[in-house]
Amino acid sequence: MDQLQAYLVDYGLWVLFIGTVLEGEIILVLAGFLAQAGLFPYWQVVAVAVSGGVLGDQIYFYLGRWKGETIVWRVRAFSRRADKAMELVDRWHGWLIPASRFLYGFRILLPITFGMIGTPPARFALLNVASAIPWAVMFSAAGYLLGQFALDLIQTAHQHRGVAVLVIMVVAGLVGAVLACQATKAPKPTRPE
Repeated sequence: MDQLQAYLVDYGLWVLFIGTVLEGEIILVLAGFLAQAGLFPYWQVVAVAVSGGVLGDQIYFYLGRWKGETIVWRVRAFSRRADKAMELVDRWHGWLIPASRFLYGFRILLPITFGMIGTPPARFALLNVASAIPWAVMFSAAGYLLGQFALDLIQTAHQHRGVAVLVIMVVAGLVGAVLACQATKAPKPTRPE
């Protein structure tokens, strides 16, 4: 994640554009954080993310129309989820186009699938653009708002170091206790004889 942030700082919004063409949620959240820190104007982050997200899904859609089955069956990550993708498309076709942008693990596969099954290009493009706007706003806003929260938290922790260390120790102890209780309640595996 630090490397992505370094690329964003060094190369600017071009890295965000390429990242959103590929998939991009993590890089979009980072760009929102950097916008909050003053590195980029927030509206530019959203505009670049919308552009990259739309272009990426359109490319995947047309790849699906061109060589969809070959791509799906040759890419192992896609072939394992192809049946589930087709099941989702059969059940939710009209609603799934805008929702596909938010489905982790299916973000690239679903536009390819829509291209494979012959979804009208104009319909796909319209729903693609319509879903890219809230997607870009949501994920960049998460980075922006979490960035402000993190900066405030760091500043507060710096002012109250002793309390911050105590809170971290208590939280870590509670998490450790919960994990230890869960481990003792888990059934013991039996060895085959």
